[in-house]
Formats: sequence, structure tokens, C-alpha cells
Amino acid sequence: MLPCFGDPTRKIFFLMKTFESTTKRSAGSDIKWTPDTRQQKQPIQLSISEHANDPHWALVQRIVASQSLRRSTLLANFLLFVCDRHLSGRASEINEKQIGFHVFGRMEGYNASDDNIVRNYARTLRKRLEDYFATEGRHEEVTLHIPRGGYVPVFAAKDADSGELSAGGGVSAGPRTEPANAGSPGTLERSILASPIEGERTTDLQGPSDIGFSEAEKLDGEAADEHGLSEHAIIPEEDEGPRQTPRWGLKRLYIFATLCSIALSALAGYIGAHGLPRRWFLREPPGASISRVFWSRIFEEDRNTYIVPTDGGLVMLQSFIREHVSLEDYASGSYRTDSAIQHGITGLTGNLNADDIQRLARKVGALGNRRYTSIADLELTTRLARLPEVVPERLLIRYARDLRIDDLRTDNVILIGSIEGNPWVDLFQRQLNFRFFHGAEFGGSGIITNQHPLPGERPTYASEPNDPLLRTYGVIAYVPNLDGTGHVLLIEGVNMAGTQAAGEFLLNPAEMQPALERAKGPNGVIRPFEILIATDNIAANASQPHVLSERVGLR
Repeated sequence: MLPCFGDPTRKIFFLMKTFESTTKRSAGSDIKWTPDTRQQKQPIQLSISEHANDPHWALVQRIVASQSLRRSTLLANFLLFVCDRHLSGRASEINEKQIGFHVFGRMEGYNASDDNIVRNYARTLRKRLEDYFATEGRHEEVTLHIPRGGYVPVFAAKDADSGELSAGGGVSAGPRTEPANAGSPGTLERSILASPIEGERTTDLQGPSDIGFSEAEKLDGEAADEHGLSEHAIIPEEDEGPRQTPRWGLKRLYIFATLCSIALSALAGYIGAHGLPRRWFLREPPGASISRVFWSRIFEEDRNTYIVPTDGGLVMLQSFIREHVSLEDYASGSYRTDSAIQHGITGLTGNLNADDIQRLARKVGALGNRRYTSIADLELTTRLARLPEVVPERLLIRYARDLRIDDLRTDNVILIGSIEGNPWVDLFQRQLNFRFFHGAEFGGSGIITNQHPLPGERPTYASEPNDPLLRTYGVIAYVPNLDGTGHVLLIEGVNMAGTQAAGEFLLNPAEMQPALERAKGPNGVIRPFEILIATDNIAANASQPHVLSERVGLR
């Protein structure tokens, strides 16, 4: 059992973690939250004295320290926030905007309909809670879950004999009151439940909804499934009298065994006369075996895998403000402030008056806030999600603007696009030989620099406007994640056609086989590698991709 949060007789400030959050904790240290100092000036003040001797708060601490939540700071902060508010009798503060503001560092009063990060993390948190009570917490006397349709936590006592949830528990959305015999040893005579907040509609989204699809509303059916069943249904007891197998049952068994023997004999005779059918000996396609090994390292059962497509809104915004957005500004969101946009469009204003400049800045800002991505990225994301090695419950499709540095530390990530539309790739460029740089013209071709050219290789690769074949280039890179515990797959191109060519090549097992075989180490593990791809670009569509160069191992 974890120690309580400091001295229970005083108030403690909890600071929620955001961009540069630390995932390591000592076993005896307090669990703390770190606020986004860019968004809010004052830390959140919580009264912990109310929870000091509360077994439900102790349960929350055990869950946060468990294997299910230990690696995710944001999920732990999410659970601590909603449980503290509920146990303090402040359930009215448990809603999507408050969680987005306090836990995920969103602007106060942000538009939750355009930003569904709270709903996405709520889905993952519900799954982690189920995992905890199915494994580490299977012996807990009280369970905790967050019903769909809201974010107010539910504490429910288990029946001591059957291990099922007690049907007699009360429902409460406010603070709990201790019964008179609460101190009696060996008993737990209450069940504290919380109803979802009325009017709060949430959607547990996964897959393409993060990248611009319309958000499907699935709450009504799911809520009915969860709450519509009677908890007092009684199953009648079966007759305990002696039973005998009818004779006709034994006869049927004998007949079935005889028919099976005849069928096996007939099959053996056919094989002896004609041999086995040829199709039984068909081999799997070339490259399928090594491809399966490779994708099994990207999609793992004990680790999340994020697919992150290009931020099309960022690409369009940069073409207006004529400035490249750094990873630091992108992660903080400062590039979308009114002052930054007004400064960026100075060259477009000309002789416009102040009112027209403000209107133009608002329109450019609205364009940059939109969640756009390309059809090529959507198609590639769909094909990746359908690979046979995918673990569906571990696959998350995240818009680039919603990705967090913690996701790149401990989980597997597939980043689609170059630094022009997906700044997160810049975290991994220093260890690569083939690096992307911004082109001379906004919206034009990017440039791939060859840090250490081999004989016959060029130092740079870019699409030339006067090239009759319209050649374009892409890079596939497989590197460790930030903590070295997982993997990051980069699929980049100097333009959209280059990214499309890299994706086509990556998903072709026969084409990837030679590169994967060369990257495979003596122990059978695939080492980090880079592949430089070239292709002709016809009407913005890639064709005939082929390998220009490869590198195996990190620099």
C-alpha cells in the first residue's frame, strides 16, 4: 500500500505534468501533478485531509502505482483528479472542459467539440481499470470504474463470497458519510457509487476520428448495455436428483464414432491413391515471414501503438505566415496565438487597415486550428490499421497536435510525414543519416540531406520543378523510442507523393524483404535502419518506388 499524500492535517498543492513530464517515481514518493505553466498561473489546491483515512483514496493510490497506469502520467493524473473531486463532494467540477483544462493543459473555455483528447484518454483509462481489477487488483474488496456517458468515478463493494459487485450499494455523486458501524473490523457495509453527470455526452473515440472524421455518437447503446440489466435477477436452482445417460444417447455416440472412422478411412484411401492436394503445400508469399517479425515489433500486446498522420492545418498555416513552426512552439500551441499570427501575416497585409488585419488574422488562425490531413495519409493509416499483426485494443490513432512527449517515451509510434507537417519527427532526426529540411519555398518540395554519402550517392535529394519525370523521394526509418523500450517508425516524403511512395514500399513484403534481411541481427532481432526511396510522380501519384540507398544501425 502506498503512503498517504504527505501530512493529512494540511493542504497540499498538486502540480499536473504536461510536456516534459517525468515518468519515473520512487516507490515511497508521493504522487504529484504538474500544471502547464503556460496555460494557468496558479496550481490546483486540493484538500487532502478529507481522504487521509479513506479506503477508497487508498485504492486510487494502489491503482495509480500499478503496472496498468504506472507508465502513463496523463492517465494517472486523470484518475487522481476525478477521484479527488468526487471524494471531496465537488462532482459538479468533473466534466470534459475541467479535465481538459486541469489535466491536459488546454486553454480555459476551449472548444471541446473540436478537441476530443479527454474522451480518447477516458476510453483508455476505462480499459486500464478493467485490466487492473482482472490482474493485480483481483483481490480488492472494492472496485472502481468510470461509466460511459460521464467522468464521475464509481466505487462498488464486492460480495465477500462470490466476488461479484454488491447489488445493494447506494448511489452518490457527492461526499460520502460514514455509517455508525464503519469502524467494525472485517466488514464493509457500504457501496459508494456515482451516477454520470446529467447532460454530459462523451464519446470514446478511436481510429480515424482523431484525424478529421466525424465523431460517431455511441453512448446511447453502450449506456443501455451497462445500466439496463437488472441487478436483482434470480436464477432458479436446478434439480439435484440423480441423472442417467439415456440409452439412445449412447447409441448416437456409437453411430457418430463409426461415421468418423469411415470418413478417416476414406480420406486415407484417397491420399494413398492420389497424394495430398497441391494447395496444401503452397508457400506463403515472399517476404511474409520477415515482414511478420518486423510488424510484431511495432504492434505489441503489452504496449500501445500510436499512428500519427500529418497535420494539414499546420502546413496551410505556415504557407500564410511564411515561417516554419518549431517543435517547441508546436507542442505548446504558441504558434496559434493571435499575436503570433498577426506578426506572421505582416507581409500579406499591405495597405489594409487595422480592422481588416484583425479579420484576416482570425481567418488564418481558424484555418490553422482545423484538423486537416491528406487523403494519402488517411489511406496509409487505414492500411496500417488492417495489418494482421495489429493488436486492436492497443492501437490508437492520434492527431499530431494531440500527441504528447510521454507517448514517445514508452509506447510504439508511427509518424507519417516530414517535419513540415509532423514536427515530432524532429526528435529523431539527429540519429539518422537521411535528414529532412524545409525547402526554399513554402508548400514546395522539402530537402533530404545525405549526411555521409557513399560512392555514387548525392549529398541532397529534392523534387526538381523542371524534371520531366517529376521524381520524388521518401524515407522509411525504424529507430528506438525516447526511452529505448519501444520503437518509432518514420514514413516521410519531400512532398505528399514521396510519403505515399514510402508507404507503398513499406507495405509490400516482397520489396521490404531484402532490407529487413540485411537489418536482422544474429539473434534474429531487426536492428534500426533507414531506406531512401525514389519514385516517379505522375499527377501527384507515386509510381514504381525503388531503393536508392540504405543504412543499418544508429549513427
